[in-house]
Amino acid sequence: IVFQPIVRTSDLSIVGVEALSRFWTEPRRGPDVWFEAASIIGWGTDLELLAVRKALQAASKLPDHLSVSVNLSPDTLTSADATDALAGFDPRRIVIELTEHVPISDYGPIIRALHPLRKRGIRIAIDDAGAGHSSLRHVLALKPDIIKLDTSMIRAINGDRMRKAMVMALAEFAQQTRIRVVAEGV
Repeated sequence: IVFQPIVRTSDLSIVGVEALSRFWTEPRRGPDVWFEAASIIGWGTDLELLAVRKALQAASKLPDHLSVSVNLSPDTLTSADATDALAGFDPRRIVIELTEHVPISDYGPIIRALHPLRKRGIRIAIDDAGAGHSSLRHVLALKPDIIKLDTSMIRAINGDRMRKAMVMALAEFAQQTRIRVVAEGV
């Protein structure tokens, strides 16, 4: 597990970290390949939950004011063991970044799984908004606390009027609905 800092732009202070899984074994592959392989053989949820447990264990050594973002797929979030994997760590510091590599056809189970977690103080982020299957529909259905704009929306934004207008519109939406925006890849 490695931690990527989340920086507040107004004062450049680190306000949180995102826990990222890295695999230092042969064959060398990116984490997406390992997680996909685990999913294919029926161990995807197990690997995701192990990553969450390892991340929160490692994060216990970080300053108490930092939030800790962990990635969970909808399938893992709705699994019986998800709540246990998040236990034992200050829930007010946890941000679940909902990842999605396949479309969500039914938001009901996800909303039901999120309800008790939110009651404990866990926050929800839509990861990679603007890329893949992470759509604005997720934002409306799941009412996240945070929208993470995909790096593809941020890269070269200063020279692209369309990207700039889209990000400004999402920032205005976020301000009106009291949702935080995190820009990836800055």
